[in-house]
Amino acid sequence: MKKFLAILLCIALLILPCAAAEESESDWWNILLLGTDNRSEDHHGRTDSMIILSVNTKTKKAKLTSIMRDTWVKIDGHGSNKLNAACVFGGPDLTMSTINDHFGTNISQYVMVNISGLADIIDLLGGVELDVTKEERDALNKGLFDLSEYSGMEKLEEYGEGVHLNGNQAVAFARIRKIDSDFRRTERQRELLTVIAEKLSENDSLTILAVINKLLPYVQTNISLVDLISLASIGLQMDMNAIEQFRIPADGTFEAGMFGSVWCVKPNFKKNAQLLYDFVYNDDSTIPERNRENK
Repeated sequence: MKKFLAILLCIALLILPCAAAEESESDWWNILLLGTDNRSEDHHGRTDSMIILSVNTKTKKAKLTSIMRDTWVKIDGHGSNKLNAACVFGGPDLTMSTINDHFGTNISQYVMVNISGLADIIDLLGGVELDVTKEERDALNKGLFDLSEYSGMEKLEEYGEGVHLNGNQAVAFARIRKIDSDFRRTERQRELLTVIAEKLSENDSLTILAVINKLLPYVQTNISLVDLISLASIGLQMDMNAIEQFRIPADGTFEAGMFGSVWCVKPNFKKNAQLLYDFVYNDDSTIPERNRENK
């Protein structure tokens, strides 16, 4: 049971199925994964990472949809602002309701992880291997900060394919933005979550127990223990080698730039709500290929 719980809480359920089966909308279970860099227990911080995890309880299929943090939305009771500010005003509940209002979803469950804990988890797993360009290496070194008590402030020297990163380096990698855009940033976040899941599946029970003990203080969720066990048991039946991903707002459905004194993304919410619905529930949908990834 502890191994099941660890796999869920470390976001190790981000995977696709081994076998196909007929699906229906009611078979899908949508959960909002939130990442925050808030280091205070007194209030919620902005959510740098917002990803919808969609799990099919019948076919054992799972999909990931990143939501851009700079999406300009109306937040109930707080006027208009970037989506990542909803958590500051009303925590995960307000973030979920804001996403539901704008993208036509019905999400009611979430898992929120503080990135300080994520860095420690990566170090407990022995680090991760990621493809890193020279520009990404230089950017992550500039943004490097001490989140993990294990890895400290060690600069990354290498770049290329399969570069080994410690906890602080990996989190800094996932936060890179200035060298390209928030679009690429969401891809890096999904890449990191995927390799963490793969690492977790390779480790023994003692390591996973250490991960549980380290991660739990950094995790907030409204998912019941019964549901956690159920979801984790589904995860054990999934194939970790393939993953289908999406991002909203999708290309061609938004305007991005300075609006007044604020840089933000202004989507066509109706189009994006339909694209998101098609991505999750219709495997034969015509999602633009540039917005989909298969790994």
